[in-house]
Amino acid sequence: MKVASALVEKITVTLLCRGIISESDAGLYRYGIENGITVAGNILASLIFGLVTGRLGNILVFLFFYGTLRSFCGGIHCKGKKRCFIASILILFIPAYLCDWAVKLPFEVVIISSIAAAVVILALSPVESINKPLDEEEWGYCRRMSRCIAGWQVCTLVTLYCIDRLDYFYAGYSSLVLVAVFLIAGKITTKYYT
Repeated sequence: MKVASALVEKITVTLLCRGIISESDAGLYRYGIENGITVAGNILASLIFGLVTGRLGNILVFLFFYGTLRSFCGGIHCKGKKRCFIASILILFIPAYLCDWAVKLPFEVVIISSIAAAVVILALSPVESINKPLDEEEWGYCRRMSRCIAGWQVCTLVTLYCIDRLDYFYAGYSSLVLVAVFLIAGKITTKYYT
């Protein structure tokens, strides 16, 4: 973390010295650069995880499904970047290996849990974070986007199942279920702390 902080500071100072940003905007840029480095590091770690496990396709499908939906749905979040990184890597075991044992589940269980996850997403989304409340306009926008994305993802899952790409189907399915679980957990946490 110290290396990342030093890099963020160096980039910010360089931008200031070259006159690209003003002193008053330095804090905002510092924050954005830090988050950009964090996201890039998480993506790189995820790609390495996918290569090491031999499940890069599953990981990419999962990240696409999860990233597009979670950013608008909200829900529970880890306290701190280190915990978030560790949780993110641990979560990748689900899409990487779900197909191996999920095919043994009765298809009815998969369908019912998919429908339940979609209903939770449609009903609860977006769930505000304690750290980032949404104003009315942001809430409405996130609600519309999460519903559109969830609808698109359900259609994509049906297509993946129909073309017999079960590895990608289960990667996308796990994303939908995880987002629903994080929404429920976020709702409970928000209610408990407010």
